[in-house]
Amino acid sequence: MAHHIEILAGPGLAQTRWRGPESSNRLDCETGVLLRAMLAPVFQQATSWGNLSRKLARKGFGLGFHQGRLVLTDMDSGERICSCKYLGHPLRALSLRLGRAKVLASHDGRGRGVLLA
Repeated sequence: MAHHIEILAGPGLAQTRWRGPESSNRLDCETGVLLRAMLAPVFQQATSWGNLSRKLARKGFGLGFHQGRLVLTDMDSGERICSCKYLGHPLRALSLRLGRAKVLASHDGRGRGVLLA
């Protein structure tokens, strides 16, 4: 299933399918609740970081790091959706269960990283 991102441009603002136009905007409550419900079994049943990544990929999502936080991303666009902590699955709890995550840091100065499964 192909996804596309609509970007609505304003004076320095962009709106995507995951976020509103304000830069501080988070997911709306309804979307957050739906994501939590849909992805809870995936996070709870994961047996390793690789297993978690594969299960999320089947649903169109990925994992990454942004400024030291584990984040859920849109698989097609790479867009950061929200932190995994926001979904109820903080990095600390996942690391205790799945082991230490291996991360490849980007060198673009934006504090991003890619989870190595």
